[in-house]
Parts: sequence; C-alpha cells; structure tokens
Amino acid sequence: MKHRVVFQVVSSLVLLAGIVAAILMGSKLIAREQAELRRTREKEALHIASGLETGIRSSIEPLEQLGSWWLSQGKPFDLDDWRSDGQLFLSRSAGLRVAAWVGIDGFQHWSAERGAQPNLKRIRPDDRLRQMIGAARAHESIAVSDIFETPDVRNAVYVCVPLRKEGRLRGYVIGLYDASALILSLADSLVRSDYRISVRSGEREIYPIPPGSRASREESSTAPVTIPNQVWTLDLHIPLSYFREFKGLILTFASVFGALLYASVTLLFLSQRRSSALERANAALEDEMTRRKRIEAEVRDLNRELNRKVADFQTLLDVIPIGIAVAGGAECRSIRLNPAMAEMLGAPPEIDISRTGEDAAPLPFRFIRNGQDLPPDELPFQRAAATGLRVFGEEDQIVRADGSMIDVLSFASPVFDEDGRVRGVFNASVDISHRKAAERLRRDLGQRLQRAQRMKSLGVMAAGIAHDFNNLLTIILGQASLAMESLDKPDVTRRHVAASMEAAQHAADLVRQVLAYTGRSYLTLRPIDLGEVIEEIRPSLLGLAGAKVEIRFHVGSPLPQVLAAPDEVGQVLKNLVQNALEATDPAGGVVEIGVDLCELSGNELETIAPDEKLDPGVYVRIEVKDAGPGMPAEIAERAFDPFFSTKFVGRGLGLSEVLGIMRAHTGAVRLETAPNSGTSVKLFFPVREYLSNHNASALPQSA
Repeated sequence: MKHRVVFQVVSSLVLLAGIVAAILMGSKLIAREQAELRRTREKEALHIASGLETGIRSSIEPLEQLGSWWLSQGKPFDLDDWRSDGQLFLSRSAGLRVAAWVGIDGFQHWSAERGAQPNLKRIRPDDRLRQMIGAARAHESIAVSDIFETPDVRNAVYVCVPLRKEGRLRGYVIGLYDASALILSLADSLVRSDYRISVRSGEREIYPIPPGSRASREESSTAPVTIPNQVWTLDLHIPLSYFREFKGLILTFASVFGALLYASVTLLFLSQRRSSALERANAALEDEMTRRKRIEAEVRDLNRELNRKVADFQTLLDVIPIGIAVAGGAECRSIRLNPAMAEMLGAPPEIDISRTGEDAAPLPFRFIRNGQDLPPDELPFQRAAATGLRVFGEEDQIVRADGSMIDVLSFASPVFDEDGRVRGVFNASVDISHRKAAERLRRDLGQRLQRAQRMKSLGVMAAGIAHDFNNLLTIILGQASLAMESLDKPDVTRRHVAASMEAAQHAADLVRQVLAYTGRSYLTLRPIDLGEVIEEIRPSLLGLAGAKVEIRFHVGSPLPQVLAAPDEVGQVLKNLVQNALEATDPAGGVVEIGVDLCELSGNELETIAPDEKLDPGVYVRIEVKDAGPGMPAEIAERAFDPFFSTKFVGRGLGLSEVLGIMRAHTGAVRLETAPNSGTSVKLFFPVREYLSNHNASALPQSA
C-alpha cells in the first residue's frame, strides 16, 4: 500500500513538471509572435498612411485643374457645362460634393453641385470658409479645413486652392468633400480585406471599417496621414485569430495534463467506492423493477376500463335515435356518422362526408336553409370548428338523393386539446320533421280560418252590393217609366233607355266581380299564347303610362299555349299595370312586364298557393314589377281581401278579383313586396295537355 502511494505521488510530480514546462515554452512562443506582429502592423500602418496621403493629394489636384479651366474659360452657366467640366476633371475626385468659386473680393460668385443646376447667386462665405481662405492666402498654397458636420454630410471638409495667373492672385476654387467617402474610395485598393482601419482627426472619427468596429489602442498601430495644414491619424488592427488559436492550444494542452492528473488521483477513491455503489445500484434497480411492474399493471387496468367505455360509447351512438356526426381535426378533414345520422342523410354509415381528397365522390344529400343551398362553411360543425364556439338550435333542411326532405335541429360543440386548440367537433341533429309538419298544419288551419272569416265578410259585402243593386234597379225602373211616358218622343226615349242600360251594365259588373272573387266566373277557356295576348294589348298598356314613365316588356319565346280567357287575362294585366303605375314616381320610373317558363315543385306550390291544390309541373309565368315604395308585411297580408285598398275608397275588389280570375284558370298568384323595395305580382298559368275537342262550350271553373 505504501509503494502504491509513493508511485502515485511521483507520477503526479512528473505530470505537474510537464505542465509547467509546456506553459513556459508557450509563453516564449507567445512573446515572440506578439513582437513579430507588432513590427508587421507598424510597417503596414506606415504603408497605408502613405497611400492615403498620395490618394488624397491626387483627389485634390483635379480641383486645382478645374479652377484653372474656369479661370480661362469662364464659369459654367448651365447643367450641361457643369457635367462636361466634372467629367473632364473630376472623375478622380472621389467624395467631392460641391465646387465653388470665390473671388479676390471675398464673395462666392457661384457654386456647382454634382447632378444639380449651377447656383450663380453671389453670396458671402461662412466663417469657416473665410478662415480657410485666409490660411490659403497666408501660406499661398492649398488649405484644408478641420472636419465638421453639415445637414447632408457627417464628416465634411473644405479644400481651398488659390489660383494665380501671370503672377497675380485671381481667386479661389473651393471644394466641399465627404471625407468618409474619400477615404472609403482609397481604402478599397490599399487595405487588405482581413485588416481593419480607422482614420481620425484628433478625437473625431472620420472613417471606421466596418462601422463601429474600431479596435482598442493596445491592439492597433498608428501612423500620421499628412495633408496640407492638417494631420490625420490612421489606426490599423490586424486580427489575431491564428494567434489566439495557438494560445488556446497551449492552454488546452495544459488543461488536459491537469485533467489526467486529477483523474489519476480520483481513480483511487472511485475504485474503493465502486463495490458499495454497485450494491446500492442493484438494490435501487430491484426497487425500480418492482415499481415499473406495478405501474404496468395499473396501465393495463386503465386501458381495459378505457376500452369498455369506448365500447359503451359506440353502443350508445349506435342505438341513440339522435343523429351524431364526429368531425376530426380543426378543419374537419374526416367526418363519421352514427346510424341515426346516416339514415337522416340517406347515406351509408361508413361514408366519410368531409369530401376531402381528389377522389371524393359527390354526397347523396344537401343541406338547405331558407330555400337556398347551405355552403359547407355555414354548416354548424364547420362554424364550431372555425370559431371555437358552440352552435345551438340551427334549423336546416336535408334533401336526400330520392328527393325526400326532412327538417333537422342541429347542435355543435368543439373539443380542444391540452393546448386549447380545436381538435374536433361533435354535432348532434334531431329530426323535427313531425314537429315542423304540425306547425305547418297549425299555420294552415289558422290561415284557412282567416280565409273562412274573410268569406264570411263576403256576406256583408253582398248586402252592400244588394243595396247598390237595388238603387240601380230603382234608376232602371224610373227611367223605364219615363220612357213609357215619352213614347211619342223617340229621341228622349232612346236617351232614357240608354241610361237604363248603363245602370244595368254597372249591376252586371258588380255581379261579375263577386263571381270573379269566388272563382266561379263563367269563362270561355281556349288555347292561347300569352305572349301574343300581351303584344295585342301593348298599345293600351303603354297608353296608361305617363310621359316620363317607361314600361319595359320581356317576353320569352317560344311559349307553350295555355287554356285561358284572353279578355280576362287582358283585364288582369291592365289592373296590375295600373297599380304599378300608381306606385311609380311620375317624374320618372320603370314598370317591367315579363313572361317566361318555369317549373314548380310541390314544395314551391305549397309556398306560392297553400290554399290551392295545384299539380307540380311547367307553368307560364307573367310578372308585373315596379320600383315603388312597396308595402309592409301587415298590408301585404290583406292585399287579397275584397275591397281592400291603400288608395281612395270605391276602387272595387282590387287584387281579390285577380285572385278569383287566376282560380278560374286553375292557376296561382304570388305577391312579393317589402318597404322601399318595390312590388312584384307573379301570375302562374299551368301548361297541361288538353283533348282534341278542347273547343267545347264554356264551363264554370273553380279553384
């Protein structure tokens, strides 16, 4: 044991001596490299400073040549003169911003800026420029000002060149230079890419490369840059990356030796503690194995319970009479159905109704709301996924492939992941077709009750008609009596008889209106083209309009023939056009009359004419439309009541007569209006096959 300790101590001392020797040798190498780098840096600094001095003088010389040219040729009068002078002399004057001429009188007579029109205004120079002119006059040589700042140039400098001709001072040419730009143009060719320089005038920084990267004074070499009556200072810094790597290698070598020494000492302690640590590790491993077995048993129990709950949930989805759709992902990329929902949609349960993918087949159903196809983005589960909010009580209709339609009440709720993002949507839909049918039946019964009450009011109307009819008969009898007394006066007799006939005609008109309202008019129906009927009465319809109101006709062709009475159709159109013209602004407006074909389904007929038993099929549609003020809902509901009008009293049966005539034609009429949206009245005439002996006698038609 004692020999082992001695051996370890000697080994440690040898290792320590090697580390000390490596450090001393590295220190000598570092000192030698530092001295060599300092000499190289000072030599390079002098070389670059000399190049900058030469370059600055070369950039100033063209200014003197330009002044001599102006002295002999005169000042530039326009931009072209200035451009030609600058191209001739100043192509090597980097950084020159402004050139100016100052006379011996001390005033600036004109100046020229690159790219601008020469300024020929005579002005007095500023104090700095006058001071520099004085220095140039005193030394009779080029003068350079201190570095200063202008609104456009951060490091500006004036250069003043006195010009003499025939031994006499003639004036001064002044150049305003951007000192940073001047040095930048020279440094590109003088300074290596891995060097960094900065130029300063006193403590003012003129040029750093790169900006803001000026090295410390201890790592730099300086050299003077001598220019006329100014001395600038150049700082040169050469990167020491390779030197740092060499120094780091020495330190690494020493660290490795130290680590080896530390390892040799600690291995003794580790070897002694290894056995006891291994025993403790084995005991801990046994405890860990026991704990893992217990956790695995708990996980198996949890999985078994989870599988049972999933099976229970699936059974619930299969037997529940409510349609359930489960959408996966925030964009509902997959949507699965339970049997109840699949039955509602008329689709197989295994179908994915998300319609994602290029090979997605068309779905055998569609959602509609308010008679319009519902876009996919408006479906309840899509809205819940997009907004992250629940959707309650959305009423929609589902049209299946066989044409059947059901009403559904939908609820949708998003589900979120642990980060609060939508990961899916649950949608529940309840079939409320029976409830909606009951509501429609209740509404229809209420409407029929109202119509029955209106028919009851027809009795009151009949009493009024009887009263009017009695008065008319009184007139007829009175006129007849007068006619009897005046038989010997043929002219007077004819006049009285004519009055009697007119009164009788009024009575007949009242009876006709009553019959028209009830739909039991005696009409002669024959096959006609409604387009031709409109063309025949076009002149009379146009005659109803004022000078500034336009009636436009839109008659489609060809139109099939319908069974109708031309006179009654014409009367209906005149009444509708008259109503439209009264609602149109007489100062200018348009009334449109359109005729076309349409196909009406049973549901559409139920909406248009709920009280009429009309067959689905093809109909000829006539529409009279105005852009008037329209009617509110409470007035539109009474528009077909007998004698109802928003105009003056005594206008007859109104739209109720139109309704009766359409009933006599086994057709329908629909009123569409809203405040400030105009009014549209549509007439629907059925197109049906008729027998070859259709020219039979007139028969009473009832709705």
